[in-house]
Amino acid sequence: MSILARPNRVSRFLGTLAAAGLIFSLAACGGAPSTAETSDANGTRVYQSEFGPVEIPEKIERIVSVDFYTPAALVDLGVYPVGVVNSYFTEGAAIPDQYKTAVKDNGAASIGEYYELNLEAVAQAKPDLIVATSDFLPLDDPLREELQKVAPILTFEARDGESWRTRSLALAEILDKKQVVQPLIDEYDKRHDEITAKYGDLLANKAYTVFVPVADQWGTYADTHFSTPILRDLGATFREQQADEVNEAKFPNWFSYEKLDRLSNADVIFNMSTEKEVLAALEKNTIWKNLPAVQNELVFDYIPLSPTGSFGWAVENLDDLEALLAQVQAKVEARN
Repeated sequence: MSILARPNRVSRFLGTLAAAGLIFSLAACGGAPSTAETSDANGTRVYQSEFGPVEIPEKIERIVSVDFYTPAALVDLGVYPVGVVNSYFTEGAAIPDQYKTAVKDNGAASIGEYYELNLEAVAQAKPDLIVATSDFLPLDDPLREELQKVAPILTFEARDGESWRTRSLALAEILDKKQVVQPLIDEYDKRHDEITAKYGDLLANKAYTVFVPVADQWGTYADTHFSTPILRDLGATFREQQADEVNEAKFPNWFSYEKLDRLSNADVIFNMSTEKEVLAALEKNTIWKNLPAVQNELVFDYIPLSPTGSFGWAVENLDDLEALLAQVQAKVEARN
């Protein structure tokens, strides 16, 4: 199943929760939080997640990830999960090959797909900790109660545009791997600054949209969507969406092709679809052909690995976006 077409079970998370600081908490004098780590008699510690405190093992050796992104963040740290979603074993999923290879070569088991987890497979992996994101395992998902019988669940936000970064940094803190991830942070920052120096004006002065056409309807991804964080981080100006285009869970709402004129305020359209039938239908659609971005030939294929999961993954996104922005710049200059 495409990651673009998501079943209802993984999009039920209603509303956004305020993020708390990602620190270890210890009841100190007066109840103030502390960054110190201590072990109790059971060898556990309390981690203050974005969704509240979670008691996790002091020593974590076996991790199962029930979401699409976190295995990459773990691999960046040199930590190999014992269970991952099946997307890491399938062709065509928008995951860099290096992460697929790493989890397979280090013996990770498939625990089902993110939209249909195999509880028995999770239990058989014998995790010390289950890591989840709030989109793939909403807080109100009844499956959480069963998963918590297997191991504590640490949940991260997934819809604030910064979640790929905060999740990676939090895992580095929890697993005492900050020194491992730092070179990747430095590489990301260096590449980011190079690209913004070169294409900053182009990113700021055009209105961009990430367009998702399917057979009978279309939507657009906002700057908080999991497919747009690095474009957002580069300072791109996103087309202003109408209030009904994004739902409370920050997923796109879908519209008929009769409403394509909503995209008239986009200067540049990045198209997520590679389906020949969908693209052929667009070429025949009068509303599509009259959009300013189409008229100006500023429609481009979007980057293939956009659901960023980690700093290493983000560096690949930067490379792909640099090549894409070069195409946009060339077309803009040619028309001027």
